[in-house]
Amino acid sequence: MAKKGFYLFKDPLGTNAVKQGITGSWEPRLGVYQNSYSRKSHTACFNVVWVGGDTAINELEKVVKREYNRDIEMSGWGHSEWIDNHSLELIEAKVDEIIKGYCYKIVKVDQKFLPLTIDNMPEFKQHYGLK
Repeated sequence: MAKKGFYLFKDPLGTNAVKQGITGSWEPRLGVYQNSYSRKSHTACFNVVWVGGDTAINELEKVVKREYNRDIEMSGWGHSEWIDNHSLELIEAKVDEIIKGYCYKIVKVDQKFLPLTIDNMPEFKQHYGLK
């Protein structure tokens, strides 16, 4: 089974906004986010991560986007993955609820790997059998 991840991360500048997304290309995805900041001021990370098969992760993203559609749309053009006006903790709880309610075969990444950065990526990938 191919594995992807669904992730959340807080706005590094401190606003009440959370980015959600999916990836199967872990390092390049974090690299894209790191390119926006000097590593001296901010290390790109995923604060919360879930891992599952391609179909389950893709479906989870659709449901999350549908759940937060208004908050995503209010962010404006080019911000289709940012959920405004909700805390990371609130969205994390909602994602857990969605996974349970839809019975998705998705696992939440253990706290010892979070926040997930390029620095702890090798151990994370080995533990979850990712390429």
